[in-house]
Amino acid sequence: MFGARCDMILCVTLNPLVDTTFFVDEFRAAYRTNARRVAHVAGGKGNNVARALVCMGQPARAFTLLGGTAGRHLSELLDADGAEKAVVWVSGETRVSVTMVDRDHEQRGYWAPAEPFLESDAAAVRERFPGALDGVQAMCICGSSPHPMADSLYPELLRAAAGRGIPTLLDTYGEALRLGLQASPTVVKINRQEAAAWLGRPLDTLRQQVDGLGELLRTGPEWAVLTLGEGGALLAQGRQRWMARPPEAAVVNPISSGDAMTAGLMMGIVDGQPSQECFRLGMAMAVVNAMTWDVCRLTPEEVQAMLPQVELTPA
Repeated sequence: MFGARCDMILCVTLNPLVDTTFFVDEFRAAYRTNARRVAHVAGGKGNNVARALVCMGQPARAFTLLGGTAGRHLSELLDADGAEKAVVWVSGETRVSVTMVDRDHEQRGYWAPAEPFLESDAAAVRERFPGALDGVQAMCICGSSPHPMADSLYPELLRAAAGRGIPTLLDTYGEALRLGLQASPTVVKINRQEAAAWLGRPLDTLRQQVDGLGELLRTGPEWAVLTLGEGGALLAQGRQRWMARPPEAAVVNPISSGDAMTAGLMMGIVDGQPSQECFRLGMAMAVVNAMTWDVCRLTPEEVQAMLPQVELTPA
């Protein structure tokens, strides 16, 4: 099913970070703890999606905003991942995060504060983006906004892609979500906590979740996907509602499984698959991602083996 492909997918990350992980034996109240291993990842949701796509043999172009020493490091990490780059160099230093993980996979994370985002940075994004759309068959814009001044970029970039007939996926929250929905992306993907915040009410029951999906659809997207963590995910398209529950699996690291799902949805879209099969592929990739520590580093063989284990049921 999977192999060399030619359809380019654009993965937009406006708020990237260098994600560094220290693997330690245990957390101790000590001045110094020696790590057994250190790993660096080109972080940010869209960059994670691009990595997953490349691993699956799908060409991906990472459009992202980088700055300073950390930005140059992240650029090198994207090169190592094999993603094509479309970089906007901005005024602030790229974010960094440090996660400590012990032998039992308990985690403690630390994030550097955000840097200022200037009007000149937004202008540079607008100037660079049209060229990044060249040759693209689908686009996803994923992750948080770096600054309130950048929120308006979400609908602008979505409309620019739609103007070229490019299907789009939006995965964000807060004001960027509210504004992005006004541009009617083809697909909106959101987790339960983000959707509850947008709706202003809890989504604890299946009925509440299905109703919430209906409200998302009424804002304009063709599909809406609601992820529920260990509980699986829901898909809404037209009058159809589908539930996908993950099969039993040994979970090692569920972080960024939502990004792996986005990669699967995008692959299905460029292949012209029905929404249910895109959803099935997305869930299979999310489960495979959770079964290993490394974020969004999948193999086609693992995903192919997982696909038959994903069952969709009407919701």
